[in-house]
Amino acid sequence: MHRKNPRVAIIDDISRLARGLDAHLQLRGAIAKAGATLESPSIEFGDDSDSVLVENLLASVSQHQRQKNSEQTLNRMKSRLKNGYWVFQAPVGYRYQKTSGNGKILVRDEPNASIIQEALEGYASGRFQLQVEVKRFLESFPNFPRDRKGEVRNQRVTDLLNKVLYAGYVESDDWEVSLRPGRHEGLITLETYKKIQDRLKGNAYAPAHKDINLDFPLRGFVSCGDCGHNLTACWSKGSTAKHPY
Repeated sequence: MHRKNPRVAIIDDISRLARGLDAHLQLRGAIAKAGATLESPSIEFGDDSDSVLVENLLASVSQHQRQKNSEQTLNRMKSRLKNGYWVFQAPVGYRYQKTSGNGKILVRDEPNASIIQEALEGYASGRFQLQVEVKRFLESFPNFPRDRKGEVRNQRVTDLLNKVLYAGYVESDDWEVSLRPGRHEGLITLETYKKIQDRLKGNAYAPAHKDINLDFPLRGFVSCGDCGHNLTACWSKGSTAKHPY
């Protein structure tokens, strides 16, 4: 049957078949098991020992080239990060922009940059007493990024509050790059970032707002039945109006 209807797998180059020697051999076995042959305009495949040796050598060389390119790319990224340039995906509130002599750098991405700036400064100052208030503030902006359920996840709020990148600094524990000034504009100051960290660690307490006692008379007097902490309340400014939380 196969002789009357031969099956042929055609590749442009041996490097296009697989990313490594092990995967190459597995695919070659699968192609043979399907009753097909492998052909390419750049190499003649055969079953004799010499042809198999050449094929395996070329597959190994291709694997080495990929690994070498990956190492070089990684080293360039690490070097660039050490020089203060962010090299990973741009976080919410930033976008990459090409510049002369510096390559791509982070720049403010409006309106999300201003939204995040207000959220971070609000938490640092005590305008938002809890992270859930930051979450509700972010959700008050229809165009702010959400998950598939149309919500701003609690984890995203936590990540925003802990990201020193928003203070204009870069670091990476995985790449052993210590904290250092970045080449991008921060949305908040380093001092504001430190205030946020103190609040997250419970080392600072933001004073209660004196101007909302009449609006929320039970603020500070009603405790949570689960954790025992006093409930909070405040006005949160949205894009068109203020909302009570």
